[in-house]
Amino acid sequence: MNDQFRLMFTVSSTKELADADLTRFSASIPEGFAVLMGPSRSRASKTQVFNGNTALTYTYILSAPQAGTFTIPAASITVKGEQLRSQPLVLTVTPREQLLSGQSPQSRLDAFITMTVSERSPRVNTPVVLECKLYTAANVDSLANMEQYISSGDFKAEPIDLRGSQWQIERRDGKNYRTVVFRKLLLYPLRTGELRIGDLHMDAYIRKANEAIDPFDAFFNDGNAVSVKKRLHYERHPSCTRITL
Repeated sequence: MNDQFRLMFTVSSTKELADADLTRFSASIPEGFAVLMGPSRSRASKTQVFNGNTALTYTYILSAPQAGTFTIPAASITVKGEQLRSQPLVLTVTPREQLLSGQSPQSRLDAFITMTVSERSPRVNTPVVLECKLYTAANVDSLANMEQYISSGDFKAEPIDLRGSQWQIERRDGKNYRTVVFRKLLLYPLRTGELRIGDLHMDAYIRKANEAIDPFDAFFNDGNAVSVKKRLHYERHPSCTRITL
């Protein structure tokens, strides 16, 4: 309650978009939130964009003067004549006394990765799909330094094109996360027995609010955020990382 936070709607494209290509942006802020400023529009550079070449973001600065669960309806925008819509977003505003001591919503940088396979008992040379997914409750600018060992003696691996992959909203353990599939492989088992897929490690650059900067000043120069590197590790689960033929 009463914390200021930023609500951002981002249009991401694998092609260059001019400002004139985006028209008729519309978003509804439900009763229960105070709009301090917005929307403002900013453009990310190519080096900041994950899974795309262009990203334009519409940002609101809001505060939540009352506790409860609120639904932000889908926003809409016309891009080169085509109307796009976001998914609705559910937010839970918690009374301040229920927050953990010394912890604020901006300081909880929740992000983790998962790894699943489509089939755990395939035949030799019958492909299975390995899917690696990012879950985040914060804004992730980019992913880097991915490490995963897949033995060439156990599998033939072919990458699956993810250029059309989109961010989704997924509820897990009672909490909403933004998710995206960042790696997908076709794995062809080359022998019988128990085959193990190596653990997954990577860096996520997470945007964290810079509380030292006045939010009203930052609204105009997009300076109320710093990029924090967080090393993510897939927590091994035998049923997901091992395949028996």
